[in-house]
Amino acid sequence: MPDMLIPPISNNPSKVQLERLGHVYFEHPDLEIFAKFAKDFGFVEEKRSKDRIYYRGYGKDPYVYVASRSNDGKPRFRGPAFVARSAEEFEKAAKLPGATVGSLDDAPGGGKIITFKRVDDTLFHIIYGQEERQVDRQIPTATHEEQGPYNGPFDKPRKGKFQRYHPGPALVHKIGHFGYVVPDFDKELAWYTDNFNFVPSDVLYHWDFSNIDVLTFMHLDLGEEYSDHHCFFMQRAEPDVKKTFVHHTSYEVADMDTQLLGHQWLADAGWKSVWGVGRHVLGSQIFDYWGDPSGFKIEHYADGDVVNTHTPTSRDVVGPFSVWGPEVPKDFAGKGA
Repeated sequence: MPDMLIPPISNNPSKVQLERLGHVYFEHPDLEIFAKFAKDFGFVEEKRSKDRIYYRGYGKDPYVYVASRSNDGKPRFRGPAFVARSAEEFEKAAKLPGATVGSLDDAPGGGKIITFKRVDDTLFHIIYGQEERQVDRQIPTATHEEQGPYNGPFDKPRKGKFQRYHPGPALVHKIGHFGYVVPDFDKELAWYTDNFNFVPSDVLYHWDFSNIDVLTFMHLDLGEEYSDHHCFFMQRAEPDVKKTFVHHTSYEVADMDTQLLGHQWLADAGWKSVWGVGRHVLGSQIFDYWGDPSGFKIEHYADGDVVNTHTPTSRDVVGPFSVWGPEVPKDFAGKGA
């Protein structure tokens, strides 16, 4: 069996430098049902037209999720949109083969967009020039009435004050990451890492074949600046999976109380829990996965790791994905929505 190892990957100035993951695009058969889910999930509706809704968090991005009405009744993931680090980097991306430049004039915040068509009708977008939201350091909440520091075994900093909460959704801060499951894993991974500043934080190889890498969690290399442990992951598809699909998208919330209150809110509303609440090994996030009305997996996370250019890439065998929490569902890898 030939080696299928991810080669050493590093960043260099010739690659297009991306700043962060800004938003994602989805098509849903029933936009109104998804809107009910989105509100319970913790998105805030920013703009609506007949066939499209823009949802934001409380971060600086004007929106983090774009839900459009499917014309043929089939749900689709229509790709992530990453923010270029500068106008020069955006222009560099526009010169790559297959780049199509468009406008975001109708979207909140405006800006420009580049779209690349990839395998199996998947899309990849780069954006620049959006007007960002003004954000203060006050974290909004739909659940917290009064919250102070934790009282530990020896130090009790919260003296005479109480932790008080009420039911509500887990308000979303930003989009954190997404992932593709890809049959042509090696070729697609090479396209992304050859052209952009994606660098693996962790690489996992097959438990029976150490020469086959099957999963990589990638961050954006921002030099000395820290970025999320992964904003993009790519998984090698099982042999019977013939078409690339999105595994899940993930959104940051403030803390564990927010996450657990949000879990209860979604459960009480009758939505489908997929896996959680638990804590991941790689990335360290507290996770909570749900199924949206169209069948896509969507995650709340809190307390994720951050890395920078000095954080070495780790390579290990595929192992447990959680430190604590429910057992991972047998169908978690999935075959798409």
